[in-house]
Amino acid sequence: MAYGNKVKFHYDVPAYIKKQLAEAAKKLNMTATELLTRTIEEEYERVINEKKQKSDR
Repeated sequence: MAYGNKVKFHYDVPAYIKKQLAEAAKKLNMTATELLTRTIEEEYERVINEKKQKSDR
């Protein structure tokens, strides 16, 4: 489901991952969804930059 620039994912996350995510998000004063989104975006950027570096060689 798309919400403007955002995409809402529907999938099952194991309970222990949800707990870790919630605890980490609480320490950062954000929601678990925000933390997961930020993590995914950062990983996407890292992969794209890696691909660019490989293609520049």
